[in-house]
Amino acid sequence: MSAPTLVVGFDRKRLAALVRATLGQASPLVLSRLCSAVLTFALPLVLVRLLDPTAFGTYKQFFLISQTLLLVGQLGLTQSLYYFLPRGGEERGAYVTHALVALSALGALFGAALYALAPWLGARLGSGELGDLRAPLALYSALMLAAAPLEGALTSESRIGKAALAYVLTDALRAGALIAGAKLFGSIGIFWAAAVVALLRVAALAALVARGILPHSRPSWSALRKQLAFALPFAGAMWLYVGQRYFSQYAVSARFDAATFALFAVASFHLPVVDIVFTPITEVLMVRLGRAHGGGSQAAMLAEWDDAVNKLASLLLPAACGAWLLGPTVLPLLFTHKYAGAVPLFMLATVEIPLWILPCDALLRAAGDTRFLFAFYGARVGISAGCVLGGIRLFGLPGALGGAIVSEALSRACLMLRGRRFLGVAFGELLDWPSLARIATASVGASLPAYAVRFAVAPGAVMIVASVAVYGAAYLALRAALKPKPRTACVTATA
Repeated sequence: MSAPTLVVGFDRKRLAALVRATLGQASPLVLSRLCSAVLTFALPLVLVRLLDPTAFGTYKQFFLISQTLLLVGQLGLTQSLYYFLPRGGEERGAYVTHALVALSALGALFGAALYALAPWLGARLGSGELGDLRAPLALYSALMLAAAPLEGALTSESRIGKAALAYVLTDALRAGALIAGAKLFGSIGIFWAAAVVALLRVAALAALVARGILPHSRPSWSALRKQLAFALPFAGAMWLYVGQRYFSQYAVSARFDAATFALFAVASFHLPVVDIVFTPITEVLMVRLGRAHGGGSQAAMLAEWDDAVNKLASLLLPAACGAWLLGPTVLPLLFTHKYAGAVPLFMLATVEIPLWILPCDALLRAAGDTRFLFAFYGARVGISAGCVLGGIRLFGLPGALGGAIVSEALSRACLMLRGRRFLGVAFGELLDWPSLARIATASVGASLPAYAVRFAVAPGAVMIVASVAVYGAAYLALRAALKPKPRTACVTATA
C-alpha cells in the first residue's frame, strides 16, 4: 500500500471517528463556527490593508461597544431559553414570546440611548470618529439585540443544524458586506453594511417564528415570573461578567490612542476564536445537564461534564500550542510588519486559552445558581479592575493582558469550587485528570516535529502550512496512540 493511500485511510476513518468523539452532539455548532472562523478570521486581515491603524482602531472600538451592549442588553432572556425549553412543559412557547418581545423593545431603547451617548463615548475612548458613527452604531446594536434569541432558541429546541446554519450565514454575510462596504464607500461603509446584516437577522428570526419552526404562544404571567426569576439574577451576573471580561479593552482604549488600541487588538485577535468552540459546546452542555438533572442521575451529570471538558481540551490545548509555535511568524505575515510589535503581546495573550477548557459558568447556569453568579461577578469586577489597572501602571500594554489572565485564572478556580456541589464530587474529582494529561501530552508532543519543520523550510507561508500539517498529523497520531479511558464515575457526598 502506498503512502498516499495510508494517509487517505487515516483521514477517512480515524479523523472522522475523532471528530465525532470530540464534538459529539455539538458537532454541527462547532463545525459551523469553524467555517465561520475562516470567514471572520480573514476579515481583519483584509480590513487592516484597507484602513490605516487609526481607522482600524475605530473599527475595533465600534464593535467593542456594540458587542458589549449585545451581551448586557439581553437581561438573561436568551440564556433563560437554555434552561426552560429543554425541560418541556406547556409554556415553552410563552418563554420564546417573552424573549422576542422584550428584546425587541430593549433593542429600541438601548439603541436610542447609544445614539445620544455616542459622542460622549467617543471622547472618553480617545476616538472622536465614534461620534460621527452614532446612527449606524445605534441601528446595528438595536437590531442585533432584537435578533439575539435566534441561535439560542434553535439550540434549545434541539434544532442544532439550523442553529449552525444561522451562525455560518450571519458571519458569511457580515464578512462579505463589511469588505464590500470598505471598498466601495471607505470606512463609513463598514458600519452601514453591518447594520444591513443585523436587519437580515431580524427578518430570519421573524420568518422562523411565522413558520412555526420556533414555538410561540400568548404571554403567561406565571411563566414570565419564573423566567424573570432565572433571567434577572443572570442578567446582573452578565453585566458584571462583561465588565470584568472587557475591562482590559476599555482600559487600554481609554489610556492610549486608537492606533495603540489597534496594536492591542491585533495581539489578542485570536482569542475570540476560542468562542467558536467554547460557546456551542457549553450551550449543549447546559441542555444535557438539565436533562440529566431532571432524570435524577448524578453519574450522568458528571459524565456530561467530563465529556464537555475533554472536548474543549482536545481543541483548545493544541490551539494554544500552535499559537505559541507559529505566532512570531504568522502575526507579521497576516497583519503586515506595521504590527510586528504585537508579537510579544500575542504570545502572552495565548496563556489565557487553556483556561477556557473549564466551562464553569455553564455548569452553574445549568444548576440555576444565578444568584451566586451575580454576587461572584460583582467581586470579580473589582479584582479584575485592580489587576488590569495595576498591570498597566507597572508594565504598560503587557500588564493589561497579564492582569486579565490572573483575574480569569482566579475566577475559574472559584467557580469550580462552587460547581462541584452541583455535580456531587470532591474538588479533586471534578476533572478527569488522566484524560486531560493524555490530551496535554499529545498537544505538547506534536509541537516537536512541527518545530523541526522550520529548520527545513524557509520562513513564510509554505513553512506555516507545512508546520500546521505536521502538527495536525502528529497530534492525531498521538491521540490515537494515547487512547482515552473513561473514568469510573465517582459521586461523593458534599456539603
